[in-house]
Amino acid sequence: MLKYPHLFSPIKVGNVVFRNRIFASPTGWVDIRKDFTLGDDAAEYYARKAKGGAASVCIGECQVDHPRGSRGGACVDLSNLFGLFYLGKIADKIKRHGAVASAELSHCGRYGGAGLGPSEGEVDGRPIKAYTTKDIEEIIEAYGRAAFNAKFQGFNMVTVHGGHGWLPEQFFSEYTNTRTDEWGGTREKRARFAIAICDKIHEMCGKDFPIEFRISATELSQGYDAAEGIEYAKALDGHADIIHVSTGIHGTLSNDEWLACAPGMFQEEGALVEYAAAIKKEMKHSLVGTVGGISTPEFMEEVIASGKADFVNCARALMCDPDLPNKARAGRDEDIRPCIKCQSCWSNIMTGKLVCALNPVTSRELEFDLTPMEAPVKKNIAVIGGGIAGMQAAVTAAQCGHSVTLYEKNGFLGGGMHCEEKVPFKKYFRKYLAWQTRNLEKEGVKVKLNTEATPEIFAATKPDVILACVGTKPFIPNIPGIEGKNVVTAQYAFENPDKVGKSAAIIGGGLVGTELSIFLDMEGIKSEVVEMGPTINAPSLGTQASVVRRELRARGKEQDVHYLATATKITPDGLCYTQGGEEKFIEADTVIVAAGQTPLSEEAFAFAPCAPEFQMIGDCAAGGNIITAVRNAYTVARDL
Repeated sequence: MLKYPHLFSPIKVGNVVFRNRIFASPTGWVDIRKDFTLGDDAAEYYARKAKGGAASVCIGECQVDHPRGSRGGACVDLSNLFGLFYLGKIADKIKRHGAVASAELSHCGRYGGAGLGPSEGEVDGRPIKAYTTKDIEEIIEAYGRAAFNAKFQGFNMVTVHGGHGWLPEQFFSEYTNTRTDEWGGTREKRARFAIAICDKIHEMCGKDFPIEFRISATELSQGYDAAEGIEYAKALDGHADIIHVSTGIHGTLSNDEWLACAPGMFQEEGALVEYAAAIKKEMKHSLVGTVGGISTPEFMEEVIASGKADFVNCARALMCDPDLPNKARAGRDEDIRPCIKCQSCWSNIMTGKLVCALNPVTSRELEFDLTPMEAPVKKNIAVIGGGIAGMQAAVTAAQCGHSVTLYEKNGFLGGGMHCEEKVPFKKYFRKYLAWQTRNLEKEGVKVKLNTEATPEIFAATKPDVILACVGTKPFIPNIPGIEGKNVVTAQYAFENPDKVGKSAAIIGGGLVGTELSIFLDMEGIKSEVVEMGPTINAPSLGTQASVVRRELRARGKEQDVHYLATATKITPDGLCYTQGGEEKFIEADTVIVAAGQTPLSEEAFAFAPCAPEFQMIGDCAAGGNIITAVRNAYTVARDL
């Protein structure tokens, strides 16, 4: 008997059968070759999701009108004959594993490089000219031709990107379409472009060839509201086979709402389902898919069983664990690697890397999934430190067949992240620590808590390999008054909010300091943050900084973060700082130091002579974040 019968009920759309209701949303692939084609790494990335059990796998950022509709280099050119041949190979890989292969048809319109859009205007200081009627007809034809090319190369379906501010939405929104001809002026005329795309695709590919059409149910403060989004969907009812309901605009970075399509750690799972449910009630012909931070099979089942949507689209959850569908179908929920909604994938895709903080194999499938894990020579391995890197290194080494002992000086696992155990919006991370702890047990790792590793221990146990994952310690700035009794670290404040008092001043506006400020606000404690830089200091996780800014704004705390400010002195009554040449003071019961971390490199050096092989992993090696820690730990352990 299936644990999730509705989620795993097959369904037929047109002439295509979907084995379940879980779709792998298009995530794009940033490793695009110079001729705008995909390579072998991309093929394995997409095929891995199909192998993991998703019903449909969509290849992202397939450009229908290159170069006029392109926004840059990270797109596939569907007019490139050579590229189409290779796309066919990827479609075949996806289908061989039992999934439906879909291609995302994308056109950036006013955000592209051609300086053209539905109406005259301006984007980020660039002037935009309006499309002519001939331009519009050519673009509609390009959508149909791209869909035909995809079908010819073996794709079972196409996904039209008509949300997030891309071209079909630009035509529908009265904020970006001010035309008065047959393509604008009324809601019905503004919807004509999206309808024409669907009809052209069905004309060229057949009525039984499914079209999934992504829309934004609302553009939030930058455009139309949810009531208008329902009208967008109603216009497409019967023209598109599946309406994929998202939200927001990410065509510009001028507003932190661009991340509304990917709910973060401050929101509950399925924060966007309400929009899909409202649209589902209005549909007479089209099916409905929902998206947005959905990651647990029990929630997915509830969505489908309750009739709020017909499909669940997942991006981050399947990057984190592509085997989620297969594990859920088998009732192995506890084996699913939980997405922590840290936005690391988003942050890195902006810099040309497609990675997951917790899944070290994401975008490296060709390197790792196709090679055996079993080590040719079994070794005795000692792992020092039970933080994120240490846990990953120990699990991976054990999976390779080694005998592994993990030494942790504290009575708990999780390292520096353990201090956030009480933080409500870190609940996803707590699930990850519990999942990794079970992996240690399952793989037979000998975990020694309350045991500080020493050279003497290793002189007696004689390990073949020592992996030092000793982490970091808080950086304490040299500020007068830093030794005061009212000064604590961020770690202490997270663990003991009841001892902070009624007010706090936080030194350091990185993610730790700003997230701590939000947590204290939840606890009813007033806090202000002093940051030397011009914005939240999160160079490698800038997308999470956007999420934090949104939460600060929602709580009315934006003004409590003081940028371009320098802490100068701590007194028993609070914190002195300068900003713009002016001396200022924050009255506070407690001053909290969140000024970064110092790698414990010297502590790790002491173990270098204690085994024939020695490696430093994670933060103690060079500092970094959870992404570098997990990927470094996994790779080094596989190399042993």
